[in-house]
Amino acid sequence: MHDPILDRTLRRVRAERVRDHRRRGGVAAAVGTTLAAAVLAGGVYLGQHSVPGERVLVATAADGVRMTVTATPADGWLRLRADLDGIDPGQRCELVVTDTAGRRYLAGGWVASRGEDTSLAGAVVVDPRDLAAVSVVTTDGRTLVTATAR
Repeated sequence: MHDPILDRTLRRVRAERVRDHRRRGGVAAAVGTTLAAAVLAGGVYLGQHSVPGERVLVATAADGVRMTVTATPADGWLRLRADLDGIDPGQRCELVVTDTAGRRYLAGGWVASRGEDTSLAGAVVVDPRDLAAVSVVTTDGRTLVTATAR
């Protein structure tokens, strides 16, 4: 015997089962794609921002001068990027690198601007393994802040 209500109910159950299966597959594909994109983006970021042997030195002086230095090794020398804040406008400053033997090297100089953070790029011929500290020193010899390498 043929029951139209039963047939319609069975068709509906089958259709819902197929729709549910497709929905789960679509969600799984979307989650998988998102995870793959996140892993790829993280790898690209780390590849651009992480150099073997790169060191980040951070220091804050009692008077509020703050410095973050990224020291990137090259072939027997260092590239430096210093981000500074809290230096009085008009102050003449030098970025000084000290090696493990206590020798000091000038890596750059500038005049502090009004109310602006300063980003400074410099370089110094110091073996990356011999980096001991990076300091901001005024041209009259006062040390404003020193970040030590560990």
